[in-house]
Amino acid sequence: MLLPFGPRAQLTGVPGLRILPLTDLPAAFADLAADAEADGVKILSVLAEDWAAQRMRFAAPGEGLFGAFGPDGMAGICGLTADPYLRDPLVGRLRRLYVLRAARRAGVGRALVDAVAGAARASGRARLRVRSPASAYLFYTRCGFVRAIGEPAATHVLPLAA
Repeated sequence: MLLPFGPRAQLTGVPGLRILPLTDLPAAFADLAADAEADGVKILSVLAEDWAAQRMRFAAPGEGLFGAFGPDGMAGICGLTADPYLRDPLVGRLRRLYVLRAARRAGVGRALVDAVAGAARASGRARLRVRSPASAYLFYTRCGFVRAIGEPAATHVLPLAA
């Protein structure tokens, strides 16, 4: 499947991969969500429900939703919001990161995290927080996050240098 990539696409170190800001859930999201369900992961069905109910659209200032697209279609998704557990405008929350099982360990997740971190920096955030399952701890550490000791509702924190 060939995908049209606009001028706002962010190139990555992964051949053929583009990270695009999303203003709607693309048709290819259905395949990604089906992959997540088959993997026993519910975050994309929750994302779809929240989107449909307009509870979370990643559209407030300093927020964004990003899709990873490769030559074969949508390979992943990740979002940025204010951190709802801290009422600090300098802290962002990485949300709903999912990478297609067939695309894992190819740099897709890292490219999405980099896009979210870049958007968080651009919006003036000083830190990015995430709550992840133990199986993803090593991934987040490799992306530059540190364990969040004594932080409510977070497993990892990424300090964002100016």
